[in-house]
This record gives sequence, C-alpha cells and structure tokens, in this order.
Amino acid sequence: MAANKLENVDLDTNEPTAQNDGNKDKDNNKETREESSVSKQESESTSNEAAQPRKFQLGSIASGMGKAFTSTIKKTVNAASAVIMPDNKENKENDQESLYRGDYSKDMKEAKWKPKKKLIVNPGSIVRRQKRVLVTGGAGFIGSHLIDALMGKGYDVICADNLYSGQKCNVYKWFGNPNFEFMRHDVCNPLYVEVDEIYHLACPASPVFYQNNPIKTVKTCFMGTMYMLGLAKRVGARILLTSTSEIYGDPKVHPQKEEYWGNVNNIGVRSCYDEGKRISETLMFEYHRQHGVDIAVARIFNTYGPRMLENDGRVVSNFVIQALKGKKLTIYGDGSQTRSFCYIDDQINGLISLMESGETGPINIGNPDEYTISQLAKLTCKLVNAKLNKNHTDFTYKDLPSDDPKKRKPDITKAKQLLNWTPKVNLQQGLGSTIDYFIDYLGMKPDKVEENKPDSQ
Repeated sequence: MAANKLENVDLDTNEPTAQNDGNKDKDNNKETREESSVSKQESESTSNEAAQPRKFQLGSIASGMGKAFTSTIKKTVNAASAVIMPDNKENKENDQESLYRGDYSKDMKEAKWKPKKKLIVNPGSIVRRQKRVLVTGGAGFIGSHLIDALMGKGYDVICADNLYSGQKCNVYKWFGNPNFEFMRHDVCNPLYVEVDEIYHLACPASPVFYQNNPIKTVKTCFMGTMYMLGLAKRVGARILLTSTSEIYGDPKVHPQKEEYWGNVNNIGVRSCYDEGKRISETLMFEYHRQHGVDIAVARIFNTYGPRMLENDGRVVSNFVIQALKGKKLTIYGDGSQTRSFCYIDDQINGLISLMESGETGPINIGNPDEYTISQLAKLTCKLVNAKLNKNHTDFTYKDLPSDDPKKRKPDITKAKQLLNWTPKVNLQQGLGSTIDYFIDYLGMKPDKVEENKPDSQ
C-alpha cells in the first residue's frame, strides 16, 4: 500500500507541470489574481481526476500557501498600524487630553503645548502646625539626649534605632507620650515616614562597637546615609548628619579647622569608621549639589555625660568605672596624647543650633579646651575620691592602639560666628555630673556624694 501511494506522488519539483507554468505567467504581486489562480488549479485538478491518475503537486501547493500566509500577515500588520498610529487629526485630539492622563509627551514639550483649559489647583498648604522630626540612632547616648530636647520643644518625634549600641531604657520616659514614636529599625534598609527634619545619628561611634563588625559599620555609614538622603529628597526635609572629628584622622594641623582634609589611614583598623564617615559626608554634599537636598554636617568631637555605656571603651567612661570600682586606671601610651571633651548638653545645643541655622557646614561642634589623657585620669580620681571618701590614685600603662590620634582639638570659629554657639560646661563640672550618673547606675551608696551638676544653657 505504501508503494502504490508513492507512485502517485510527483516529487520532482524541478519539472513544473502545465498548471505551474500557467501560475508563473500571472502577476504574483496582486492578491486577487493569486487567489483566483489557486481556485483555478483546484477546479482543473478536480475535472481531470477521472481522466488520469491524481498527482500531489507539492511545490505548487506550498507556494500558494506561502503567498496566502504573506497576504494575511500584511493585512494584520496594516490593521494593527492603523490602531497604534492613527492619523494626525486623531493624534492631536489625543495629545490635547494626554496631560490630564499624566502623559506629557516629548513632542508636546518641544511644541510648548499648553492645555486649552486653564488648570486650577486647590489652594492650601501641606505644612503642619507641629514639626515632625526623625532621629536615627535615637536610643543611643547622644540621640536620647537630643530626643529629650526636641520633645521639650513640643515636636512630634520619631526615634529609629536597631539597638545595636543604643538602649531602649534611654527613651523609656517618652513611651506613651502621643508625640513620641519608637521604631526598631536598621537604617541599612529604607524607611518611609513623613517628616520635616532628620537628625541622622545612626552609627556605632566607639571603637569597641564599630570594630566589632567593621563591614556593618561601613554599610551603616554608606547605605544608612544614602537611604536617609533619599527620604529627605522625597519629603523635602532638612537633614543633619553627625559626622566626627575622626574625619581628621591623626592630624598634622592643630587645632583642626573644617578646611583641613585630614590624615587618615584608609586601610587601618579604625578606617571602617573614619572612611565610613568621610563617604557619608560625600553623599551628603552630592545629594545637595545634584538634587538640592537641604543638608547640614556637624563634625562632633569627644562628647561625654550621663547615659554613656560603661563598656564601650571610651576614655571617660573607662576611667570613671575603674575609679568607682577601685581598679587601676588604664592609660594607653604614655598619657601625653590630648583630647577635647564636650559635655552632652553643650553638644545637643550645638546640633539644634546648626539644624535651625540653615547652614550647610561642615561645622566643628566641640569644646576647644584641651587636656592630656594623664590630666583626665588624675581629675577623675580626684572627683571620685571626693565623692566616695577614698584615696585612689593607681594607674597602669598599656600600648597605644593602632592609628590612635596624638592630638585632638577643634577650631570652633565657624560655630561661634555662624551659630552663635560656644560650650558652657567645663570639664570638672561635666565630669562630676557623669560620675554621679554612674554611681546611681551601679547602685552604689557612697557615704558622701557631692552634688556637682553643671548649669547648662
């Protein structure tokens, strides 16, 4: 059976039949004639079936089907084009309404198109009577004091903190207040809130914490600042970054002015924080230049006071805790390196003054009074001994940590001129208040405790 069927099939496409010759003489470019040719072939084939054995003319059938398919495709494309690109009159009518659909085309921009009807918007303002402020790192040492001051101004305050180095107890007193909201949030992720001002403090600031996870520290400085700047751009908020004196590294210029670019080891053990804050400043100014974000950059110097962590490795808290517990005070190096210590109340006043001033910065916020580490250790012992009726003066010396700066003193000329700000609390007053805090924190009951709280303004 298969052999008989194959005998009736003409597979030689190189020798066309008479019907094929007739088809080739016709105009292939006209669709009506092509269809009639196919019909003719079918009719002739039917009439000749009885006279001779039927042959399947494969080449002719394939050619006809291809032409019919091509014709169908052309008709479909033409119909689609007519729908997608109507005539100019229809385009103009659509363009006149496109603005109301939110589609302002390039052609309309080039033609400086304006709607026929005047657009009238509803009058009013989105400015709120109560200022909304976001404080990142608000459960930390400086952040919690800043929240106290902002709440005292009657602001609506949002505290965002992942509690890596912050403590929720620092802001417990505001829980339940309708003007306060706590959010456990990591600034390495976007945050969507509606605020008028942003104080961006989120970042571990002591060597113990920022060296514990240096990659996380870099990510917090870069991604955290980028996300906060994106938020500020979206809502039109003014944003203040608390940068650091570590920007200057181990300075070769003394005291340090804002124009000094610093002397930083970019691959050292402190670089995750030093370079992290430098890239934070870079992002701040690039968003300011490219997107017009309203920014302020504060370079804060060593700050101390109540709510410092007892184990964060900072020199003031180290000395106070060791003295209260009767341990030897640990001095790294020979004690000749210098620092300038700013009391927390003064620091908060400086940050708020910068935010409210409209200045961009960077501006140094610190106390220009300079002390050696040995002087600080002796003063700490003196004040603790007076409060606890002891005579503790023992010290121990260890190697200086890598890249630890030898000198640190801010030039606060800009803060005085542009912010009308100067620190009010001297080291003895501020240190006395800090010692009182740690006495209470450790639950100690000294026989005699001198009240030595500073009169901050």
